[in-house]
Amino acid sequence: MFLAVFLLSGCSLLDIKIESQTVPLTKQELNARVLTREYAQQFFSQTEQAADKMHQYYGPKDQENQSNVLLWKINAVERMQSAAYQVSPMAGLIDVWVFSLQLNQFYVKGNGKDLFVGNEAKEVSQHLANEMDNVAKSLLPTHEYQSAASFVKQHANAYPFADLSFNRTPAYRLWRESIDGGGLEAVTTLGTMPEAIGDMSDKMSLFSEQTPKIMTWKAQLLALNSMNSIEQVNQAVESFKVVSNSMNDFIRNNPEYMRHLAEEMAFKLQPLVDSIDEKTGEHLQTLSAERRLLEEMIALERAEVARIITKERKALVDDVNTVSQELVNVVMDKLIDVIRSLILYIVLFIAVIFFAPLGLGYVLGRKSAK
Repeated sequence: MFLAVFLLSGCSLLDIKIESQTVPLTKQELNARVLTREYAQQFFSQTEQAADKMHQYYGPKDQENQSNVLLWKINAVERMQSAAYQVSPMAGLIDVWVFSLQLNQFYVKGNGKDLFVGNEAKEVSQHLANEMDNVAKSLLPTHEYQSAASFVKQHANAYPFADLSFNRTPAYRLWRESIDGGGLEAVTTLGTMPEAIGDMSDKMSLFSEQTPKIMTWKAQLLALNSMNSIEQVNQAVESFKVVSNSMNDFIRNNPEYMRHLAEEMAFKLQPLVDSIDEKTGEHLQTLSAERRLLEEMIALERAEVARIITKERKALVDDVNTVSQELVNVVMDKLIDVIRSLILYIVLFIAVIFFAPLGLGYVLGRKSAK
């Protein structure tokens, strides 16, 4: 027992604290997470379908319009992912709501209203904005919904999308500041362990489903815009070849000059090389000294640990010897007491056996004599 206590006390440097978040998400937060991410899946599929249909309106070599359609798919899906799959369910709800309204305004009355042929972009963005409004209405009480809807419209109007990059301005922090002066906490809890695992599972599923698509679209965009890049690279290569050929001709035709240049470079660079060697040697010496100090420190630590172990082991042995001696003394004392009691009982027994009949006969004899 003493040894176990000693070993545990010796591990004081390995003080490990495990804290777990056990406060569950509220029902409203759970519903917000589920419905917002269901809406995000709907957003992904409908945006992809509309964009695929719009590709047919333009020829394969229509670089500008085909690129715009690909940019719409790529940026819309990526921005929706970052908005919907946040740690805080309410932050995801507000940011997705704002993003859907900003996207709708971009195609209906913003810079994107005349960007594409056909109405697919306008129709799908308007439909998705209405769907997100219905999601928010189903999650929030009436007074909270009205307040949040007013804020979302103001934020969307204040930060409209300028182009197809769809750069978001996070709205949740500003929404919190508009309520009680920002007194609400952004993330009050991560939920219980099953809720946190479910959140991570959703994100891994999203990554496995959407990342291959996004990489494919980006590859298509790169291939579509690669012709100009290839021509520029070819021009640069040709220019490099011309310069390289000129240098080769100069070197072949001027061997004396090149030899003299090499000697001059060796002379000029020698101080730099010497300085590098000197600094390298200094660093190596410093490292060697530090290594020796480290080895000495480790040796001292080992010796101290060995001394402590030896001391504690000796103390443990002394304690065991003391306890053993005390145990032997107690046993011997008890044994002596038992032997004394046994002797007393034997004497009494003998007295009863031998003297009781004599006494009884004496008493009976006296009574008979009377």
